[in-house]
Amino acid sequence: MSLIPKSLLARTALVIALALLASQLASVLLFRYYSQTPRMQLIAVQYIGHLKTIRAALEVIPPAQHREFLAKLREERGIRVIPPQRITEAVELAPDSPGIGAARERLREQFGPEADIYVYQRPPRPQLAPDGKQVVPPPALITKLPVGTSYYWVVFPRSRVIEQDLSLAWIGWGVLGAILSLVGSVFLMWRVNRPLEALANAARALGQGKNPPPVTEMGPGEVRAVATAFNQMRTNLTQLDQERATFLAGVSHDLRTPLSRLRLGIEMLPADPATRGDLEQDIHDINLVIDQFLDFARDESSEPAQPMNLTQLALGAVERAARMQVAAKTDLAELPPQMLRPVAMQRAMDNLINNAARHGRGDILIQTHRDAASGLSALSVFDRGPGIPVHEVERLKKAFTRMDGARSGESGAGLGLAIVERIARMHGAKFDLLPRAGGGTEARLTFAG
Repeated sequence: MSLIPKSLLARTALVIALALLASQLASVLLFRYYSQTPRMQLIAVQYIGHLKTIRAALEVIPPAQHREFLAKLREERGIRVIPPQRITEAVELAPDSPGIGAARERLREQFGPEADIYVYQRPPRPQLAPDGKQVVPPPALITKLPVGTSYYWVVFPRSRVIEQDLSLAWIGWGVLGAILSLVGSVFLMWRVNRPLEALANAARALGQGKNPPPVTEMGPGEVRAVATAFNQMRTNLTQLDQERATFLAGVSHDLRTPLSRLRLGIEMLPADPATRGDLEQDIHDINLVIDQFLDFARDESSEPAQPMNLTQLALGAVERAARMQVAAKTDLAELPPQMLRPVAMQRAMDNLINNAARHGRGDILIQTHRDAASGLSALSVFDRGPGIPVHEVERLKKAFTRMDGARSGESGAGLGLAIVERIARMHGAKFDLLPRAGGGTEARLTFAG
């Protein structure tokens, strides 16, 4: 399974998110390298300067004045200096974080390897925060400072040694900025993707033989240009269909009158019955071609769809065929109602049955069934004709195309299967011409749902 999303909107959002993530990561690293690390070094220098000043003062000031000096240092600077015997609790080395590590390194450079930074082993007591909640402050840092032959414990406020780590705040700000940028970018891409999606839906409907409304021309200039071109193409196709329908209907109508006169004239001719029968059959064939022209010229897309049972429509087609002296066997299953255009479906079924009767040598079977696994319903018309080669199937679904000899030498306009294909696309169905076991052809219409 591919992890790359399929839609343009999702792909754009993914690219923007990855770019923002890389940008924020680079910003944090650069901040730590160019700002935080130098500031830690500066704080370490100031920290060592305080210690040097304290040691120098303790070495110069008489011991009798040490208490006064240390009290003043604590009051003014917040720094406690404790003689070694005053530490009653065990201490341990402070963890080697980036800030403490920089201070510890400079401390040993100035005061020797014995100088170090410690914390109390016991954590500090909870304190009451301004909001009333109890919080545990971080342990104070204790510096072991050699002074002469002895040493002192210097307790610094933690902020004097360790700068507040702003990395999390920086990351939080970056994540918030990335989310806002991503939301804005996705919104803009949605504004671009919406007309494209509408255009794709309209093109899909047009490919299924439907007549979708014009798409709204909105969005960036390039998208509007595509929508304008699509609307122009739709208008041209609609006009061509209307002109074709008008032409076919006009020609078919104009042929009815001379054919009626020919039929009347044939009945008055003193011809032998065989010749008269052949001429009447020719007129009948011409009438069938005219009927196909009229069927092909009709616009079934204007007919509203309604819940219909495919099996009931098949029974109606069998009854109509029987009235035309076309016998067909049935193998029908119970199917759920579907949204169908009844007149268009009747026309498709009649074309399939007439096609099977014309070329199928009288053995016609109409079958409906439903695949429980896929939920697909199908209507099939079987015949025992010579069959259709696989490479000819798609060509025969096009208008005005026939096999050589029309499968049995029968005449026709080559529109029957094209009409069925158009009606199938209109319903979102699939039209297949398959070989029948034992010889012949299966014409199958498969519907979803």
